Amino acid sequence: MERTSVVLQKRKLLPDYSLVVIVVLLSGFGLFILHSTTEYTDGLLHGGNTFYTVTKQAVFTGIALVAMIIVSRIDYHILLKYAKYAYPIAIVLGVAVLFFGKEVNGQRRWFALGPISFQPAEFAKIVLILCLARLSETIYNKLDTYRAVFLFAGVAMPIFIPVVSANLSSGIIIAGIAVSMAFVVSKKRWVFCAGIGGGIGLIVVLYQSGILEKVLDAYQMARIYAWFDPEAYASTNGFQVLQGLYAIGAGSLFGRGLGESIQKMGYLPEAQNDMIFSIICEELGLVGASFLILMFMLLIWRFFIIACHAPDFSGMVVVIGIMSHIAIQVLLNIAVVTNTIPNTGISLPFISYGGSSILFLMTEIGIALNVVRQIKLL
Repeated sequence: MERTSVVLQKRKLLPDYSLVVIVVLLSGFGLFILHSTTEYTDGLLHGGNTFYTVTKQAVFTGIALVAMIIVSRIDYHILLKYAKYAYPIAIVLGVAVLFFGKEVNGQRRWFALGPISFQPAEFAKIVLILCLARLSETIYNKLDTYRAVFLFAGVAMPIFIPVVSANLSSGIIIAGIAVSMAFVVSKKRWVFCAGIGGGIGLIVVLYQSGILEKVLDAYQMARIYAWFDPEAYASTNGFQVLQGLYAIGAGSLFGRGLGESIQKMGYLPEAQNDMIFSIICEELGLVGASFLILMFMLLIWRFFIIACHAPDFSGMVVVIGIMSHIAIQVLLNIAVVTNTIPNTGISLPFISYGGSSILFLMTEIGIALNVVRQIKLL
């Protein structure tokens, strides 16, 4: 009996290899396709060095993997306990970037520290997940009341407002994380269905009445107009969308072949960031794109299994928050590339270029791995 307990204790401390394998495969695939996407432009801009961008991303990924391993060994209860101290930091950084951030295309979203850039919105996502998980544990006995919904909104809004002011897409993701977590823990779920339906109806009314034009910035409205009719804005806001659709259409079933993309040769803006999925479709076709989507589905499924077997309520909510973040971001990115929704500039997790993005994503994976470590196997 004693020997069995020792074996169970040892098994309990083993990491979730399936989750690790999926994340490593996604990151490896991301580096692989990133090199294919950037080799042409890197060769032109960096003296023939076709590995310039992918080398930087590989370094970021290596650092992120180390961060994942370190975080996976930190008890997530400790992170939940001290999340309240990170909360005001996330708010301050979100406000500060509006005034002191690096301006790119008229927007301030990044802090530039020499060659390194940091996006406060990525930090805010993790902080929000931890704070809402801690809150849900604290008010567990009140989750069947409407008060829980207002408490979740009260915690999310101070983070949401500065983030959405700087970056609409990140604001949408943060709102989605908060709503998803509140939906899972609340016992008044019909409220969310009614709220989503009412919200969509409100947007339609605001658009038809012209009020939406006064609320949103001019560039945001331009993206909406281009979404409705990208060909009418082919030389302006519809250009990126159309080039991405051309790439998807050219890929057909099996693609042009790895490295054979035409659109990456200066035709498709931000090919290595927001629009990298269209390059995947062009080079690897429907088969390659389906494989990538399948990998993301396996990742989401694995998060769901971990959440179902979490050692406590707070662990379950933390994993649900991480799952929601990645699922929402993947869904929105693919929806933007296929012109299902207006262009909002959302990167594809583990695939798109970005140092701060991969670092915080791996940190979230590390938190999920720590939850796995504390699951008691019976």
